Parts: sequence; structure tokens; C-alpha cells
Amino acid sequence: MSQYPSHSQTPDFVKNESHTNPVLFQHPTEAEMRVSRLAQFKADAKDFALFVVFAICAWLLISLLLTAVFGG
Repeated sequence: MSQYPSHSQTPDFVKNESHTNPVLFQHPTEAEMRVSRLAQFKADAKDFALFVVFAICAWLLISLLLTAVFGG
């Protein structure tokens, strides 16, 4: 008795091949990795603005707490 019936529609799998090709992922080129000066300036300006806002808020909070504790 054969293991597979003759009317079976099961395909014959030779081996499990990956369809991944090394061309699908390529490391970015040097030019693609370089950050533009405008983008870097915008990021630095945003970070500096956030730092200034945080520093002023922290200074105000500390000043108000010290005034509340020790009187003004």
C-alpha cells in the first residue's frame, strides 16, 4: 500500500528555500547617512528651546518653594 493516494493534490516540496535575497537589504550609503545641516540646526534649536523652558520652570518652582518655606 502506498503512503500517498494517487489522487492526492499535495505538492512535492523539495526543500524549504528562503526567498530572501541579499539585494533586498543594503546598508545605507555614506550620503544617505549624512544629516543635513538644516535638519541638525532645527533639532538643536528645538532641544535648546526645551532646555530653556525646563530651566525657567524649574527655577520658578524652586523659587516659589523657597519663598513659601522661608517667607519672602
